[in-house]
Amino acid sequence: MHLKHYKLQFLFTIIFPLFIIAQNEVCFEIEPNPNPLDLALSSFSKYVNVLDCFHIYAESSISDAKVLHAASVAAELLDNNEDGIVDDPLLEAELQSAEAMMPLFSSEWSPAMDDVWDYYDGCVSAALFNNEIDPSQPGHWGDDASVEEILHTINACGHVEIYPGTFSLWPNSSLMSDAMDIARGGQFINIPNQYPEEAWYHYDDWTCDYECMAIEY
Repeated sequence: MHLKHYKLQFLFTIIFPLFIIAQNEVCFEIEPNPNPLDLALSSFSKYVNVLDCFHIYAESSISDAKVLHAASVAAELLDNNEDGIVDDPLLEAELQSAEAMMPLFSSEWSPAMDDVWDYYDGCVSAALFNNEIDPSQPGHWGDDASVEEILHTINACGHVEIYPGTFSLWPNSSLMSDAMDIARGGQFINIPNQYPEEAWYHYDDWTCDYECMAIEY
């Protein structure tokens, strides 16, 4: 059953970029930062509210096209049939409660990063940098990380909390963790010196613990 679950995930991984490439444009407006006095958010000048449950804040150096691209990707992930309603009401409620947010930073050295990590009380699981966003190549590996990073945030702030039996990140805690152990050729709490030959999921960042591996998976 776990292997079957993994196969479904693998199929999703293969077809998902095609889905994003085919996305329709979603009508959003970039607004001024609604919380300019918030210590966590004061460095941002641009804001988009995605379906009343997902917040995108961007620094002034991020082009409008990139901000709207990130908003469109988030909307596609939350509202597949594009009827303006989040497909999963439980996910919508959880993201609202968690104040899920995706920050768009000018670079990895932006001082805005420290403000967010130090002061934001809501849920931030990932970030996007200016050079990681390419509206002309949506979802293309190495060019546009929007799909990956926004999905990380939706999963960590939403799915993990409301569907722990399926998506919990701890060892032996969910269908996903069991499927990942199979994909890695065993249950490795830390990065192994060498993955088994039968493993088909490798992740070699030594700073990434088991839970990090699971969210990447």
